[in-house]
Amino acid sequence: MKTNLLLSDLLKNNNIDPSEVVLIRHVLSSKHCKECYDKGFIKEYTQIQGKNKQMLKKSKYWMVFINTSGTQAKLYRMYKYKGYSSVTENQMPEGFPFPEMYTGDSNFYELEETELFEDLIDRLIIEWGGATQSWYQNATKHKPIVAINNQSKHVFEGYENCIYTFDQLKEIVDDMGMGIYEDHYKALSQVKGVYLIIDTTDGRQYIGSAYGEKGIFGRWSEYVNTHHGGNAEFIKLLKNEPERYRKFRFTILKIFSEGATVKEVLDAEDLYKAKLGSTEFGLNDN
Repeated sequence: MKTNLLLSDLLKNNNIDPSEVVLIRHVLSSKHCKECYDKGFIKEYTQIQGKNKQMLKKSKYWMVFINTSGTQAKLYRMYKYKGYSSVTENQMPEGFPFPEMYTGDSNFYELEETELFEDLIDRLIIEWGGATQSWYQNATKHKPIVAINNQSKHVFEGYENCIYTFDQLKEIVDDMGMGIYEDHYKALSQVKGVYLIIDTTDGRQYIGSAYGEKGIFGRWSEYVNTHHGGNAEFIKLLKNEPERYRKFRFTILKIFSEGATVKEVLDAEDLYKAKLGSTEFGLNDN
């Protein structure tokens, strides 16, 4: 019989009473949560809660998690709870994306950052369980530790070092910025650019560009979801060899900031096609 290490065991091993800890699970499918997460305001987002939350008021620590795949969640940070008061506008930090949250009939729960489990941030994955609608629970609840991921696996090492096999890219897209590949998701979503796909079966190249929503990540997601990205030559290849997409390798030739025009990106794409001969000798059809 398999024996699971529980989150409550981890707390006890660090001399923390699980009954004094409240667990909070945020979900990135919520627009407010997602934007606060992307802009670094999860602590502030967490601090504003309803007034009738006795468990929150009685706790010593708040252990905050972000949902990942299925009913799992990764550790975001552990805070010390300092007390509460009615929320006021002057508590709102500059740049907070949803000022209306500071004008409602809610409480402001003061949280202080701690160094507790700092080495496990973004690495500790727990199984929240079937009651995912219950977004806050006492840490005495049965929460198995699913994994403690290796930090090196999710480090984004720069646009110039991006080289992904199809399977690696699929892992990033499936993770969708909610787990160990968050750094890759964020970096690829923030830039427009010109990219290169190599069919490693025969070495032929395809050059494309990304300038739409979610930048390079958005465009590459189309290849993961369709296997061909709508490219005529890829569709022909896959008609004869349906699994050939697994031989595709993805990399970046040039990136542009958010303010770049579509024309700038397309002009750069044409230049790389000319330099590398991907229309005459590769997989570009124009």
